[in-house]
Amino acid sequence: MGTSAGLSQTLQFITSIKLQEREKQRLSHQEHAKILLEADAVGDDLVKKCEILIKAVESWKGSGSITSYTSLGGKLTTENLHLWIESLETHIRHSLMRFDCAKLFGSLFNEWLSSRATGDAQSTRPPHLIFDEKHIDTAALESYLAKLFSGDEASKALGTLRKDLERFGSELKRKTISPTNVQDSIHGLSASGLMDEGKRATLAEFLENATVVEEVASVLNMDMASLESWSWPAEGLAIEMRPFTDPDIVDALLLQYIGIAWQVKLKAGFKRILESKAWRHSHPDLSPALHERNSHQILGVAPEHTNAYPAAGIEHSRRKDREEHLFLGQLSSLANKPSTYDDLLDAPTGTTPDSPAAIKQKLLHIMTTECQLNSTVHGSHAAILSDLEWFGPSLPHASILTILKFFGIPSDWCSFFERFLAAPLRFKQDPEDQPRIRKRGTPISYAISVLCGEAVLFGMDFAVNQRTDGLFLYRMHDDLWLWNANAEKCAVGWKEMNVYADHVGLKFNDLKTGSAYVGKGEPTGLPVGEVRWGLLRFDKDAASFVIDQKDVDTHIAELRRQLASTKSVFGWMNAYKKYMAFFHRNFGGRPAACFGDAHTADIIATLARIQRELFPDIEGGAVAYLRSVIKTRFGISDLPQGYFYLPISSGGLELHHPMIDMFALKKQTDSDGKPQSFKALVEGGDQAKYKEMKEIWENGPSHHGGVAKRPYMDFDEYLAL
Repeated sequence: MGTSAGLSQTLQFITSIKLQEREKQRLSHQEHAKILLEADAVGDDLVKKCEILIKAVESWKGSGSITSYTSLGGKLTTENLHLWIESLETHIRHSLMRFDCAKLFGSLFNEWLSSRATGDAQSTRPPHLIFDEKHIDTAALESYLAKLFSGDEASKALGTLRKDLERFGSELKRKTISPTNVQDSIHGLSASGLMDEGKRATLAEFLENATVVEEVASVLNMDMASLESWSWPAEGLAIEMRPFTDPDIVDALLLQYIGIAWQVKLKAGFKRILESKAWRHSHPDLSPALHERNSHQILGVAPEHTNAYPAAGIEHSRRKDREEHLFLGQLSSLANKPSTYDDLLDAPTGTTPDSPAAIKQKLLHIMTTECQLNSTVHGSHAAILSDLEWFGPSLPHASILTILKFFGIPSDWCSFFERFLAAPLRFKQDPEDQPRIRKRGTPISYAISVLCGEAVLFGMDFAVNQRTDGLFLYRMHDDLWLWNANAEKCAVGWKEMNVYADHVGLKFNDLKTGSAYVGKGEPTGLPVGEVRWGLLRFDKDAASFVIDQKDVDTHIAELRRQLASTKSVFGWMNAYKKYMAFFHRNFGGRPAACFGDAHTADIIATLARIQRELFPDIEGGAVAYLRSVIKTRFGISDLPQGYFYLPISSGGLELHHPMIDMFALKKQTDSDGKPQSFKALVEGGDQAKYKEMKEIWENGPSHHGGVAKRPYMDFDEYLAL
């Protein structure tokens, strides 16, 4: 969120004062540095020159101290004196450069603050559809869901979920909100992007005062006790040009607490369905007999010790990744670790394993690897990619409430959620406007909104799983991926996705929908369009993703336009660094083994092309350009190369060379020798290992009642482990 005008003025005032003091020090030191001319004037008298320089350094406060040369006694030689003089002159020049850089940084910061416009937000009003009610045949939706969960195991799992949610609804109303709950809600709210800067500052002050936190907890408990009468303010929620509401702090904390509590509970309940027999798997669990055989043949484990070795292998790894990272990833698993990703906000670019950016990259790697595995083992691979058009703003309230009731959310809580959804809205810039009631969609950045969206989409997850007899709908919120070696299964899944979307009143985004098929023939029933990920497109001939150079051209032109429109060096740096991070992220992030060396080389070549086209008349890229701008605007030249890469906190510009990491990675892979293709690894390494283990098994002694005489598993079974 942007810096407020008041804060900008304060920062500018403080920076100006610091600049004045720094300038006094710089001028004083500059005057002092004239001692270099005096030292040069003594000619070849090295001792005299050394005395002048040492006296100058020691008399200048802040320049450090130099051990007196007199301690060397008569050991001074011409060579030593030259070394001392060179060191002292360098010290003085470096001190002068430090002051020049400090002045430059302050000037750059002030230039940036001065150039910021308060009204430069480009966001538009929320789409008009939020005020247009969408008719939903709720009876047909209820009938569809009932049929979907009509199987014995599904019905049993649903019954357990409903009882659990009914009980939780009653307990949550009676539960006392503790100061710890308030602190968790404040942390989650501060990270959500919902509150403006002033309210975030207020929340931060709350955390510093335990008494205030206790008082807030007391107020929230009173609000919870009268939840049946809760409603939005009658005058409506103020909306700025960006489509975010501006709620009261206490309301926001209450809604955050309730939303996260229900998120944690609903995710746990849906996860039990995932782990139950109601959820189907393309590769069923091994029977005890097969698990015993595999443990014995692969690991050499005696049958009586099989239980000490849990089942593992490719399918086990798939299920673990799905459960830990990809299943209902937007819902919080713990109250003190709320999810902060919103489909209308930029996804965080954190590097932790569970950050949205890392999970999205992991999904790309999984899809690429599965394609190579299926193409090699089965000879075919089909993939579908889609996205729901205006998912958050277009969600019909009737669909949300019908699905929440179906899964067992108590009626009193559904009434509360209905009041939450039907928020009165008005624009801040149009204070005379009468509030309009939201009739569709969910308010942005609220935990309850994420809860509603994920509850609706879980129905699609389960429907695809049931109709395809075991496929998993990979999903990052409303970005949807479906793949399998069998194209017919994918076609069945896509058809069911459309059936479900029709029932709940959603529409797929045609521009972001596509499919790809690797193998013989032309399958039917798959959506038209390309499979894309960021700036990558799926190339069926290569059976992998490649950079779309035409798309890159478009973004180079846009980056050039953005850089030209900046009014300060910091503004230029911000635009440049953000866009280069965008390129890195949308090329797939750090290349993985599944892409091969060709992808790394392609990234390096593309990044080099971007630099050439951004700076066609300058050798040296971004650094050379910044040197010329700084020299023109501030009269400072001869800046050391390292200055541009120093962190902002150290007074530098924190420039990051986009190709350094790529070159390091390429050098690492080059040193490993030419890697084998995935197909070669399977057909060569795996077959050789299989043959070796089979021979050992068949030639080995008989053990445990003749178990060793069982036929060894076939190659396909071995590959599936």
